[in-house]
Order: sequence, then C-alpha cells, then structure tokens
Amino acid sequence: MKHRKIHHILPSSGGWETKTADYLNNVNPAGTVPVLVHNGHPIYESHEQILYIDQVLMPGGPKLTPKNPDDKALMNKWLDSGAMMLSEGMDWNGMSKRLGNLLGPMTLPIFAANIMHNFTYWNLLEAVSMIPLVSNHLFIAMNFIFKFLGVETFIKVKKFGDIISLVRRGLDHHFSLLTSDLEANDGPYICGSEYTLADVSMVPIFERMEYARWWTDSLKQKYPLVTKYWEAIQKREGYIASKPDPAMHNKLVKIGEIIDQWKLQYKWFNDFYEQ
Repeated sequence: MKHRKIHHILPSSGGWETKTADYLNNVNPAGTVPVLVHNGHPIYESHEQILYIDQVLMPGGPKLTPKNPDDKALMNKWLDSGAMMLSEGMDWNGMSKRLGNLLGPMTLPIFAANIMHNFTYWNLLEAVSMIPLVSNHLFIAMNFIFKFLGVETFIKVKKFGDIISLVRRGLDHHFSLLTSDLEANDGPYICGSEYTLADVSMVPIFERMEYARWWTDSLKQKYPLVTKYWEAIQKREGYIASKPDPAMHNKLVKIGEIIDQWKLQYKWFNDFYEQ
C-alpha cells in the first residue's frame, strides 16, 4: 500500500513566521494560516480549503455538501460569507459584505489583552529585530502601541476605535440575515436538518466571539435563533473533539476575563459591545 506523505506547516497566526518575506513569497502571499497544499496545488483561503477537502479529498465523494440545488446554493452563500478576505479591508464595506471579515476587528481586544499582560520587553526587542524581515510594519507597531497605551488605545488611537466600533453593527447586520435563513429552513442548521460546510465556516467566527466576549446578553436576546443554532453546533461530537489544547484554551479564557474587567471598568469600552 502506498502511503501519502503529509507535511504540517502551521506557524502561529500571531507569530512572525507568517510575516517574513520567505513565507509570503514561498508559502502564502496573504500571510495567513493554515495553508493547504495538495499535489503541489496551494489553497490559501479557509472556506476554499474546507470545500476542497469535502469535494476532492473525502473518500466516496462529498460528505458535507447538500445534493439539493437550493440547499447547495444556500450553503455556498454562507460559506462565502464566512470567509475572511483581508483585501476587502476592515471598514464597513468589508464587514457588511462578509461575516468572516469581522474576525480581525473582533479579535483586537484579545490582541490588546495578550500584548498588555503576556508580552515582556524581550518580546518587544524581538519585534524590533523583525523590522528588516517583514514588509508590513503595522503589526510591529501594534505591539508597542497596546503595550504602552493599553486598553485606552481604543480611544487614543482613532483608527483602532473606528474599527472595533463597527463590530456590533456588523454582527447585527449578518445575524439578521442568518435569522431569516434559519427561520426559512426550520433549523437546527443553516440548511435545515443537514449539517453542511456552511455551518463549519461559522465555527471559528462564533468561537472568536466567545473568547472576545462578543456574545453579550443583549445579542443573545435579540437573536435567539442564532444563539440556539450555535448551541446546537457546540453539542456535536465533532465540535467537542476539535476543541483547542487545554493550554491554549486556558490562555484564551484568562484573556476573556481581562476583557470582562475592561467592560465593567470602562463604560466607553463596554459601549463598543452594546451599540
């Protein structure tokens, strides 16, 4: 039997490996992870990766793609919406176009808390040492900005405040659309009783909402069908088996607790979540 050789190239999405010229030129010009390479063919975007895996790599044919044309069209709609396309920008045009484009903005509080509480001066020196090796220096600058200005970066640096202020508006926009489709198909999933790639594409977005505390009580009350939908996904055996390793999970939980403290301490910060 011929065995397939699999190489795992998974640098951290928050690490320097994805910002170097070598990675950008030879692995992924978008500077993101993961990257799927099959028979020399690279697939960069996550929504395209899961579609490729289901339609090309699954023995016996697609498993998570509906056969019904209407359901397949609905799946593709939300698979596309769940994609994060950095080229579309972190403004209202980008965020209103795709739910996935909210991932970056909604992660900023996590990034800020991690820099403030876990980064040492040695980490900052490492950031400085990367200046000659990376093309985009904004990532380096963010390390220093959040380290020295802390949570007040969001009111002292207008660009970051403007970005995060659009997250709740974006969630309202996309959750209204998602509610309509869940109602039309009678759940528990986007395509009704069939769990599809559309649902898979929602998982990283909803998980990020959990860790960054965007699942507010007001959002749950306003969109009960979306809340029920996420709860149904969390009960699936596949989801339970795919939880992050305990060390990473515990780190994210602690960061979430820091964000909770900010929301209690600063009304202006909590207002980002309750607009």
